[in-house]
Amino acid sequence: MNKLVPSELAERIEVARKALENCRLCPRNCGVDRRAGQQGYCRLNHSLCCFREMVVDYEETGLNPSHQIYLAGCNLRCEFCTVAEWNANTDLASIISMNELIGIVEQKHISGARNINLLGGEPSVSLAGVLELLEKIDPAIPVVWNSNMYYNEIVTELLDGLIDIFLADFKYGNNDCARLLSGTDDYLEVVKRNIQRSHGKDKMIIRHLIMPGHYTCCAEPVLTWIAENVPDAKVSLRRDYIPPAEPGFAPSDYQNPREIRKAEDLARSLDLRLIQ
Repeated sequence: MNKLVPSELAERIEVARKALENCRLCPRNCGVDRRAGQQGYCRLNHSLCCFREMVVDYEETGLNPSHQIYLAGCNLRCEFCTVAEWNANTDLASIISMNELIGIVEQKHISGARNINLLGGEPSVSLAGVLELLEKIDPAIPVVWNSNMYYNEIVTELLDGLIDIFLADFKYGNNDCARLLSGTDDYLEVVKRNIQRSHGKDKMIIRHLIMPGHYTCCAEPVLTWIAENVPDAKVSLRRDYIPPAEPGFAPSDYQNPREIRKAEDLARSLDLRLIQ
Protein backbone atom coordinates (compact mmCIF):
# COMPACT_ATOMS: atom_id res chain seq x y z
CA MET A 1 0.00 0.00 0.00
CA ASN A 2 1.50 3.31 -1.11
CA LYS A 3 2.42 5.27 2.01
CA LEU A 4 4.05 8.17 0.14
CA VAL A 5 2.69 11.56 -0.83
CA PRO A 6 2.58 12.08 -4.63
CA SER A 7 5.49 14.52 -4.67
CA GLU A 8 7.79 12.07 -2.88
CA LEU A 9 6.91 9.26 -5.28
CA ALA A 10 7.47 11.57 -8.24
CA GLU A 11 10.94 12.40 -6.89
CA ARG A 12 11.77 8.70 -6.58
CA ILE A 13 10.67 8.07 -10.16
CA GLU A 14 13.03 10.77 -11.36
CA VAL A 15 15.89 9.27 -9.32
CA ALA A 16 15.18 5.83 -10.82
CA ARG A 17 15.09 7.25 -14.35
CA LYS A 18 18.34 9.08 -13.79
CA ALA A 19 19.93 5.88 -12.51
CA LEU A 20 19.31 4.28 -15.92
CA GLU A 21 21.81 6.66 -17.54
CA ASN A 22 24.69 4.81 -15.88
CA CYS A 23 22.88 1.71 -14.76
CA ARG A 24 23.93 0.17 -11.49
CA LEU A 25 20.60 -1.07 -10.23
CA CYS A 26 22.04 -4.53 -9.67
CA PRO A 27 25.48 -5.92 -8.75
CA ARG A 28 26.30 -6.44 -12.43
CA ASN A 29 27.01 -2.67 -12.47
CA CYS A 30 26.90 -2.56 -16.28
CA GLY A 31 27.10 1.24 -16.41
CA VAL A 32 25.25 1.44 -19.74
CA ASP A 33 22.92 4.30 -20.68
CA ARG A 34 19.58 2.54 -20.81
CA ARG A 35 17.72 5.83 -21.37
CA ALA A 36 19.62 6.14 -24.64
CA GLY A 37 18.51 2.66 -25.67
CA GLN A 38 21.58 0.70 -24.56
CA GLN A 39 21.03 -2.68 -22.97
CA GLY A 40 22.97 -4.16 -20.09
CA TYR A 41 23.04 -7.69 -18.70
CA CYS A 42 19.28 -7.60 -18.13
CA ARG A 43 18.76 -6.88 -21.85
CA LEU A 44 16.41 -3.99 -21.13
CA ASN A 45 16.47 -0.35 -22.12
CA HIS A 46 14.32 2.21 -20.28
CA SER A 47 10.93 0.63 -21.05
CA LEU A 48 8.74 -1.42 -18.72
CA CYS A 49 8.21 -4.65 -20.64
CA CYS A 50 5.17 -6.54 -19.34
CA PHE A 51 4.76 -9.74 -21.36
CA ARG A 52 2.07 -11.50 -19.33
CA GLU A 53 -0.52 -10.79 -16.67
CA MET A 54 -3.03 -13.10 -15.02
CA VAL A 55 -4.90 -13.72 -11.79
CA VAL A 56 -3.85 -16.96 -10.08
CA ASP A 57 -4.82 -19.01 -7.05
CA TYR A 58 -1.58 -20.94 -6.57
CA GLU A 59 0.56 -18.46 -4.66
CA GLU A 60 1.25 -18.85 -0.94
CA THR A 61 -1.56 -18.80 1.63
CA GLY A 62 -2.99 -15.33 2.12
CA LEU A 63 -1.96 -13.97 -1.28
CA ASN A 64 -4.69 -15.44 -3.47
CA PRO A 65 -6.28 -14.48 -5.76
CA SER A 66 -3.10 -12.69 -6.84
CA HIS A 67 -2.72 -10.58 -9.98
CA GLN A 68 0.66 -11.54 -11.42
CA ILE A 69 2.40 -8.99 -13.62
CA TYR A 70 5.32 -10.56 -15.49
CA LEU A 71 8.14 -8.18 -16.39
CA ALA A 72 10.74 -9.25 -18.96
CA GLY A 73 14.44 -8.93 -18.25
CA CYS A 74 16.57 -10.47 -15.51
CA ASN A 75 19.97 -10.07 -13.88
CA LEU A 76 20.41 -13.81 -13.24
CA ARG A 77 20.73 -16.64 -15.75
CA CYS A 78 19.12 -19.52 -13.92
CA GLU A 79 19.42 -22.71 -15.95
CA PHE A 80 16.03 -23.90 -14.68
CA CYS A 81 14.12 -20.65 -15.36
CA THR A 82 10.64 -21.27 -16.78
CA VAL A 83 10.40 -17.87 -18.53
CA ALA A 84 13.96 -17.70 -19.86
CA GLU A 85 12.80 -16.91 -23.41
CA TRP A 86 11.37 -13.56 -22.30
CA ASN A 87 14.58 -12.63 -20.50
CA ALA A 88 16.83 -13.65 -23.37
CA ASN A 89 14.72 -11.91 -26.05
CA THR A 90 13.15 -8.89 -24.38
CA ASP A 91 12.83 -7.12 -27.76
CA LEU A 92 10.50 -9.88 -28.95
CA ALA A 93 8.16 -9.76 -25.97
CA SER A 94 4.58 -8.79 -26.68
CA ILE A 95 4.56 -5.60 -24.65
CA ILE A 96 1.49 -4.44 -22.74
CA SER A 97 1.55 -0.63 -22.70
CA MET A 98 1.59 1.30 -19.44
CA ASN A 99 -1.89 2.77 -20.03
CA GLU A 100 -3.29 -0.64 -20.88
CA LEU A 101 -1.63 -2.18 -17.83
CA ILE A 102 -3.07 0.48 -15.51
CA GLY A 103 -6.57 -0.28 -16.75
CA ILE A 104 -6.02 -4.03 -16.38
CA VAL A 105 -4.76 -3.65 -12.80
CA GLU A 106 -7.76 -1.57 -11.78
CA GLN A 107 -10.22 -3.96 -13.44
CA LYS A 108 -8.67 -7.08 -11.93
CA HIS A 109 -8.74 -5.42 -8.50
CA ILE A 110 -12.42 -4.60 -8.89
CA SER A 111 -13.02 -8.21 -9.95
CA GLY A 112 -11.49 -9.60 -6.77
CA ALA A 113 -7.68 -9.73 -7.07
CA ARG A 114 -6.20 -9.10 -3.62
CA ASN A 115 -2.94 -7.56 -4.80
CA ILE A 116 -0.60 -6.89 -7.68
CA ASN A 117 2.26 -9.36 -7.78
CA LEU A 118 5.32 -7.94 -9.52
CA LEU A 119 7.59 -10.66 -10.87
CA GLY A 120 9.56 -11.58 -13.94
CA GLY A 121 12.21 -12.00 -14.88
CA GLU A 122 13.28 -9.72 -12.08
CA PRO A 123 11.24 -6.59 -11.27
CA SER A 124 14.13 -4.59 -9.81
CA VAL A 125 15.76 -4.09 -13.22
CA SER A 126 12.52 -2.37 -14.29
CA LEU A 127 12.46 -0.16 -11.20
CA ALA A 128 11.64 3.15 -12.91
CA GLY A 129 8.70 1.62 -14.77
CA VAL A 130 7.49 -0.15 -11.63
CA LEU A 131 7.47 3.14 -9.71
CA GLU A 132 5.57 4.82 -12.56
CA LEU A 133 2.97 2.05 -12.41
CA LEU A 134 2.59 2.39 -8.64
CA GLU A 135 2.17 6.15 -9.05
CA LYS A 136 -0.78 5.68 -11.39
CA ILE A 137 -2.79 2.86 -9.78
CA ASP A 138 -5.00 2.98 -6.69
CA PRO A 139 -2.59 3.32 -3.73
CA ALA A 140 -4.88 1.09 -1.65
CA ILE A 141 -4.03 -1.97 -3.78
CA PRO A 142 -1.49 -4.13 -1.88
CA VAL A 143 1.82 -4.69 -3.68
CA VAL A 144 3.75 -7.99 -3.64
CA TRP A 145 7.45 -7.75 -4.56
CA ASN A 146 8.19 -11.19 -6.04
CA SER A 147 11.95 -10.95 -6.45
CA ASN A 148 15.24 -12.83 -6.63
CA MET A 149 16.52 -10.15 -4.19
CA TYR A 150 19.70 -9.69 -6.24
CA TYR A 151 19.92 -5.91 -6.51
CA ASN A 152 21.81 -2.90 -5.21
CA GLU A 153 20.86 -0.73 -2.26
CA ILE A 154 19.30 1.99 -4.40
CA VAL A 155 16.42 -0.41 -5.10
CA THR A 156 15.80 -0.99 -1.40
CA GLU A 157 15.83 2.76 -0.78
CA LEU A 158 13.44 3.64 -3.61
CA LEU A 159 10.99 0.86 -2.69
CA ASP A 160 10.79 1.85 0.98
CA GLY A 161 7.16 2.39 1.98
CA LEU A 162 5.74 1.00 -1.27
CA ILE A 163 5.79 -2.76 -0.74
CA ASP A 164 3.28 -4.66 1.39
CA ILE A 165 4.73 -8.16 1.07
CA PHE A 166 8.22 -9.23 0.04
CA LEU A 167 8.06 -12.62 -1.68
CA ALA A 168 11.79 -13.18 -1.50
CA ASP A 169 13.62 -15.94 -3.35
CA PHE A 170 16.54 -17.49 -1.49
CA LYS A 171 17.84 -20.02 -3.98
CA TYR A 172 21.32 -21.05 -2.88
CA GLY A 173 23.25 -21.71 0.30
CA ASN A 174 26.65 -20.97 -1.25
CA ASN A 175 28.18 -18.98 -4.09
CA ASP A 176 29.50 -22.03 -5.95
CA CYS A 177 25.98 -23.28 -6.72
CA ALA A 178 24.90 -19.74 -7.57
CA ARG A 179 27.80 -19.39 -9.98
CA LEU A 180 27.09 -22.67 -11.76
CA LEU A 181 23.30 -22.40 -11.91
CA SER A 182 22.68 -18.64 -12.13
CA GLY A 183 25.92 -17.08 -13.31
CA THR A 184 26.77 -14.86 -10.35
CA ASP A 185 29.72 -14.79 -7.96
CA ASP A 186 28.32 -12.68 -5.10
CA TYR A 187 24.81 -14.07 -4.75
CA LEU A 188 24.90 -15.00 -1.09
CA GLU A 189 26.19 -11.68 0.25
CA VAL A 190 23.75 -9.61 -1.80
CA VAL A 191 20.62 -11.65 -1.09
CA LYS A 192 21.31 -11.96 2.63
CA ARG A 193 21.82 -8.19 2.86
CA ASN A 194 18.61 -7.39 1.01
CA ILE A 195 16.50 -9.85 2.97
CA GLN A 196 17.76 -8.45 6.26
CA ARG A 197 17.24 -4.82 5.20
CA SER A 198 13.72 -5.41 3.92
CA HIS A 199 12.65 -7.72 6.71
CA GLY A 200 10.74 -5.94 9.45
CA LYS A 201 9.73 -2.99 7.28
CA ASP A 202 6.97 -5.02 5.68
CA LYS A 203 5.70 -8.59 5.71
CA MET A 204 8.08 -11.14 4.25
CA ILE A 205 7.76 -14.63 2.83
CA ILE A 206 11.06 -16.33 1.98
CA ARG A 207 10.84 -18.94 -0.75
CA HIS A 208 13.34 -21.74 -1.17
CA LEU A 209 13.07 -24.05 -4.15
CA ILE A 210 14.10 -27.55 -3.11
CA MET A 211 16.38 -28.74 -5.90
CA PRO A 212 17.33 -32.40 -6.32
CA GLY A 213 20.75 -33.10 -4.84
CA HIS A 214 21.03 -29.67 -3.20
CA TYR A 215 19.90 -30.41 0.35
CA THR A 216 23.30 -30.23 2.08
CA CYS A 217 24.74 -27.40 0.00
CA CYS A 218 21.62 -25.23 -0.29
CA ALA A 219 18.49 -26.18 1.67
CA GLU A 220 20.24 -26.83 4.97
CA PRO A 221 22.35 -23.63 5.10
CA VAL A 222 19.50 -21.46 3.77
CA LEU A 223 17.03 -22.67 6.40
CA THR A 224 19.63 -22.45 9.17
CA TRP A 225 20.48 -18.87 8.19
CA ILE A 226 16.81 -17.87 8.20
CA ALA A 227 16.36 -19.34 11.67
CA GLU A 228 19.38 -17.44 12.98
CA ASN A 229 18.77 -14.08 11.26
CA VAL A 230 15.09 -13.60 10.34
CA PRO A 231 13.27 -16.23 12.43
CA ASP A 232 9.86 -14.56 12.27
CA ALA A 233 9.74 -14.50 8.45
CA LYS A 234 7.33 -16.95 6.87
CA VAL A 235 9.03 -19.69 4.86
CA SER A 236 7.71 -21.41 1.74
CA LEU A 237 9.47 -24.58 0.59
CA ARG A 238 8.73 -24.84 -3.10
CA ARG A 239 8.10 -28.23 -4.65
CA ASP A 240 7.73 -27.09 -8.25
CA TYR A 241 11.22 -27.61 -9.66
CA ILE A 242 11.08 -28.48 -13.36
CA PRO A 243 14.23 -29.92 -14.96
CA PRO A 244 15.34 -27.88 -17.98
CA ALA A 245 15.08 -29.47 -21.41
CA GLU A 246 18.83 -29.11 -21.88
CA PRO A 247 20.39 -29.15 -18.41
CA GLY A 248 23.95 -28.11 -17.93
CA PHE A 249 24.70 -27.95 -14.22
CA ALA A 250 21.03 -27.93 -13.20
CA PRO A 251 19.57 -31.17 -11.85
CA SER A 252 18.04 -33.29 -14.60
CA ASP A 253 15.65 -35.12 -12.24
CA TYR A 254 12.40 -34.07 -10.62
CA GLN A 255 12.27 -33.53 -6.88
CA ASN A 256 12.81 -36.44 -4.54
CA PRO A 257 10.02 -36.81 -1.93
CA ARG A 258 12.64 -37.84 0.65
CA GLU A 259 14.56 -34.59 0.17
CA ILE A 260 11.35 -32.59 0.44
CA ARG A 261 10.47 -34.31 3.74
CA LYS A 262 14.02 -33.82 5.00
CA ALA A 263 13.87 -30.08 4.30
CA GLU A 264 10.44 -29.78 5.91
CA ASP A 265 11.62 -31.71 8.98
CA LEU A 266 14.63 -29.41 9.32
CA ALA A 267 12.44 -26.31 9.02
CA ARG A 268 10.16 -27.59 11.77
CA SER A 269 13.09 -28.50 14.01
CA LEU A 270 14.31 -24.90 13.59
CA ASP A 271 10.84 -23.59 14.52
CA LEU A 272 10.47 -21.78 11.21
CA ARG A 273 7.06 -20.45 10.20
CA LEU A 274 6.30 -22.84 7.34
CA ILE A 275 3.45 -21.95 5.02
CA GLN A 276 2.14 -23.37 1.76
